Amino acid sequence: MVAIFAILYLGINLKKLKETRVKTGLVLNTVFILAISSFFWVPLLETKFYTDYQVYEDGMMATAENTAGHALNFTQLFVTKNDGSYVFELGPHIIVMIAFSIMAIRRMKEDDRENFGFFLIVTVISLWLSTKYFPWKLLPNKLCIVQFPWRFLMMSGFFLSAICSLTVFKLIKKFGIKDVAVISLVSILYLVIFVGNIPKDDGIENINNYTLGQMSGSEFETVAGTAKAEYLPVKAYNNRFYIATREKALYVLEGKALIENESKNGSKFIADIKTLDSEYTIFELPYIYYPGYEVRLDGMIIDTFETENGFIGFVMSDKDTAHLEVNYVGTRLMKISLIFSLISCLAFIIYVWKKH
Repeated sequence: MVAIFAILYLGINLKKLKETRVKTGLVLNTVFILAISSFFWVPLLETKFYTDYQVYEDGMMATAENTAGHALNFTQLFVTKNDGSYVFELGPHIIVMIAFSIMAIRRMKEDDRENFGFFLIVTVISLWLSTKYFPWKLLPNKLCIVQFPWRFLMMSGFFLSAICSLTVFKLIKKFGIKDVAVISLVSILYLVIFVGNIPKDDGIENINNYTLGQMSGSEFETVAGTAKAEYLPVKAYNNRFYIATREKALYVLEGKALIENESKNGSKFIADIKTLDSEYTIFELPYIYYPGYEVRLDGMIIDTFETENGFIGFVMSDKDTAHLEVNYVGTRLMKISLIFSLISCLAFIIYVWKKH
């Protein structure tokens, strides 16, 4: 969403790309953005290509119909009913600043007016996207991954902050300590009043009343960490009952083996294994197939695969005895991308300091 609006802003300022300084700055900042955020998007892509996840299945996250059902009524942008709902309203401080901007725009230079106009237009677009007046039902499901149209209020809030900044800049010629004190006092008073009027819902039921896994057919069901188990691998999602009923133990899927001294403590698992089959034995660990788990037999890292149940599996060939140890350590790419992000952040600070 941010990228789309950024491209729009770039589009209306294409004439400025003729300046070498602007082009250089655009390229450098793009590189810095990608480098600093690599700790997030690199592991995201790695995980995406690791296996198939239910979240990417068509219609899993949302459909056009239920996305439209979460859109706002126009009145919710200005009034919050005390019915346990979220607070979506813009707030009087924003509305007052927009009213003052009518006076400020006369004092703006051409560049400031262009920016003001752009941010005002995209604010209106963002607000429109958050309401029921946008034709969400006509959009393909792929575009409904936003799930909740009111998320576009984040965009409008950002754009409105630019409008308010330009307004204050033009209305107050000499911005001194008194202006800071007055604005700070007004802001604190507003926040105190605002916090006191946030709707509260005391009807939350005890989590023990809920059934794990969305598979029992009961009215109250939940999945730890997710709403509909959508972030499970597809195979695991199709075996949700298996997940809920499976013991926290090492399973033998094929062959025969003697398992002793097994212990599972969070992301750490140990056991002593003696295979009894002359060819090979297939095991399944009590961990869903996500990247980052390290499986060792007698200290040596071994290859793993995804079982039909969506769990981590491994193979031992011939008759053998080994000590098994499993730990979640993250992948090599996760570690490299984190270090790269930290170095890039430091480089960006040095770049800004040198430049200014």
